[in-house]
Amino acid sequence: MTEKKTHWRIVDFRAASLNETISGLNNSIIFLLEKQKENDWYDGLWFLEDSESIYGLVFIAFQNYINGSIKDLFENLNNKTELYKLNPKFENFEKTKIELIIGLANYIKHKDEPKLHSGTQKILDCFNLKNSEEITESAIFGGLDLLDKEWNLFEIQKIVENWREELFKYYEKHCL
Repeated sequence: MTEKKTHWRIVDFRAASLNETISGLNNSIIFLLEKQKENDWYDGLWFLEDSESIYGLVFIAFQNYINGSIKDLFENLNNKTELYKLNPKFENFEKTKIELIIGLANYIKHKDEPKLHSGTQKILDCFNLKNSEEITESAIFGGLDLLDKEWNLFEIQKIVENWREELFKYYEKHCL
């Protein structure tokens, strides 16, 4: 009986630092929620204004993890947009959860520019998200609603880490 060996590329060297990053950003959100409880003047709009950039950093961290995982396996990012389409998929949308995460990362980085990149705009359009100056209509919060109704960053992190497992299966099937 031969023992199946684990391929060295399956080891997720990025997971620990991603978890530390998400934990730190989650602590920032908890701080704002506590501030909201302690101060009558700090209402939901203040929270949205203060937290949008923090949630944006979360999506940038996820994007970095996603693209880094692709680079780890394929040594380049040439096929990244196709690899974003691996599971998990939404039931009611043509784009995947990973495509949404990538779109939200690009949105937060470029939302103040006169026009979003066409790929980012197509992602927002697919999910009926707006590039709005109104904080209550921010694509970040609409995207969070789609990914996890509770806005639980660790649940979204699971989506990203599970996608990496699908990515490795794809790599194993097509490249080994």
